[in-house]
Amino acid sequence: MSLGFCQKRHNLDLAACRRLGIEVVRRPSGGRAVLHLGDLTYAFIAGTADGIPSGVTAAYRLICDGLLQGFHLLGIDAAMGRGVMKPPQHEICFLRGTLGSIMHRERKFVGSAQTWHASSMLQHGSIILVPQIEALVSLWPGSADSPAELRAMLEGRIISLHEILGRLPEMEEVKAAIREGMARVLGIRFDPGELTPGEWTLAKDMANQEDEKNPCPTRTLPKSPSAGSGSALLA
Repeated sequence: MSLGFCQKRHNLDLAACRRLGIEVVRRPSGGRAVLHLGDLTYAFIAGTADGIPSGVTAAYRLICDGLLQGFHLLGIDAAMGRGVMKPPQHEICFLRGTLGSIMHRERKFVGSAQTWHASSMLQHGSIILVPQIEALVSLWPGSADSPAELRAMLEGRIISLHEILGRLPEMEEVKAAIREGMARVLGIRFDPGELTPGEWTLAKDMANQEDEKNPCPTRTLPKSPSAGSGSALLA
């Protein structure tokens, strides 16, 4: 579970998180809670020197255009959100509409957040592959008047790739489509790579430094560099 940089967590059931083995981390970006369960988490890091337009709105539009191209390659009719979903301040990301949302027939299946440092930016987000409604209901019991109300809200406002396509796509299929869509829009080529041990150490050191400055610390660092913990750290 990743929380926005200064999101309060008073309605999050931490005991339930521990019972289910779900780590709670805090992102460097804003926004609301994302449950990284049955999702694909993406991250895009670049800057104005790389051709990214300055400003949150323009950068969102460019990167989301790349994501949309990828979804169209999968045969998905999708569009950027207009920021009109209500309640606007809900604690769960996928119950909020923002410019970085990507929708299918007015239901959200991608939530994104962005942060800038000088002329460089990070945009990352969650793409729902399979429904996670029951898990969210159990982890956020105080975020609605009743579990039934929260369940109804989630069922009416979010959707998964499984539901859209009528099948569960392979993870590599989705990754390949996103890479191709981003490459087409940005005019670039992606080369595969891995973080080095030194980069993992630097990332953990920087995370600890951020915790010292963060007025709302919550982070639980991954214990070892693995695919799962990397998603938690960066998401």
